[in-house]
Amino acid sequence: MNRTGARGGTAHRGWALFAILCMTFMEVLDGTIVNVALPTMQAELGVEATEVQLVASAFLVITCAFLLVFGRLGDIVGKVRVFQIGVILFTVGSGLCALSSTLPVLVIARGVQALGVACSLANNQGIITELFAESRGRALGLVATFTALGAMAGPTVGGMLVSMFPWESIFVINIPFGIISFVIGLIALPNRRPTEKRSLDVPGMLLIIPSILLVFVAITLMETAAGPFEFGLLAVGLVLLALFVAVERRVPEPLVRLEVFRNVSFDIDLVAMVLVFLGLSGVTIIMPFYLQSALGLDPGVAGLVMACYPLVNATIGTLSGALSDKIGCIKPTIAGQAVFSAGLFGLSCLALDTPITAIVPMLMFTSLGSAMFQSPNNSLIMGHAAPEMLGFVGSLGNLMRYLGQSLGITISTGVLYGSMSAEAGYRVTSFVEGRPELFMHGLATVFHLLSALVLIALACSLVRTLVIDRRRA
Repeated sequence: MNRTGARGGTAHRGWALFAILCMTFMEVLDGTIVNVALPTMQAELGVEATEVQLVASAFLVITCAFLLVFGRLGDIVGKVRVFQIGVILFTVGSGLCALSSTLPVLVIARGVQALGVACSLANNQGIITELFAESRGRALGLVATFTALGAMAGPTVGGMLVSMFPWESIFVINIPFGIISFVIGLIALPNRRPTEKRSLDVPGMLLIIPSILLVFVAITLMETAAGPFEFGLLAVGLVLLALFVAVERRVPEPLVRLEVFRNVSFDIDLVAMVLVFLGLSGVTIIMPFYLQSALGLDPGVAGLVMACYPLVNATIGTLSGALSDKIGCIKPTIAGQAVFSAGLFGLSCLALDTPITAIVPMLMFTSLGSAMFQSPNNSLIMGHAAPEMLGFVGSLGNLMRYLGQSLGITISTGVLYGSMSAEAGYRVTSFVEGRPELFMHGLATVFHLLSALVLIALACSLVRTLVIDRRRA
């Protein structure tokens, strides 16, 4: 068998998928490990808590800012080539992080890591869609499973490493995995270059990067304050985004092909992704406060309770993807949104005397809904993409996921403390000792809102299925 034929075989496709899953797992693991290690970093680097947060926030913002550019670059020069460059950057960035002795150097090194993550995330779904056309849902389900496993393992692995070794060890462990992923990818990943020559839209790139940077920085800052400065950053970002759209209408080879958004079904699938991940992010930000501050559980016990959420995602993600290959993607996404909305509403009914034996099944039921939704939704989004746009559409999907997560943190914390302040009659910015009823009022308000937002996504999906798609048929 020749080299090309071998690369198309089942074994090579399996190894290619392994290279992508390995990188996906490490990227998610790295994010959750860093969050665990931030207090140790703060103490050893001698900086303030607000300053050390840059280690996490800069990584997220830079990743989001470059996703669309690297997705389009993958369509131009080959998705595998850009993915492999991402693996190299992530691995080198991890080494630089481990060697950092000051906060500014560490933040710059995290920026290198973020560029690597953007390269790989922007193209992983496009590569999978090309390689697994007949079983796309199952393959994308495995990506969702390894994402959940990374999220689940991060706090445990991070806690062990920080307690036993210097904080630099959390970055050192990335290096062997990065090397393994790169070497296997070099052998198994087929770099299918576009047959037509295309050029990168530089004016569009120079507008989209700062616009996304400013929008995500504004959203991140609004987690703690929402004043004129934050709204000013958001406004400037949106103005640059509007200019970007105007430029894209005129250039011959745009960075973003705006005609893809004329497909209403595609738009609805993206909106559904944003709203579901908004709700998911709300669960992960609110529930730890409920378990530890309101119920007074030990952090270790609270961590075990929260671990049931990614555990269900890891189990159901692949099954949901495989099911969507057989019955289609629409039914699982609709069912997932319905279950997720019901689960969020159930969480709004939590009380100070709710036993753990009831909390865990409620969290697992909520996680079941989001897990049922994610893989088929990804498959739907990638199914809208023409072959020459797989990189862009895959990067857009990941950008919408990050947007939903960022909005979820900002909206959930804003609504939580806003409703607590309204109930207390004075400004509240944290859990009020001795008055847990204030927090419970805020928790109920947050989960009522999140449940309603997911219901809106469900309604849009039903309209798409019952009206728009039937008219096209």
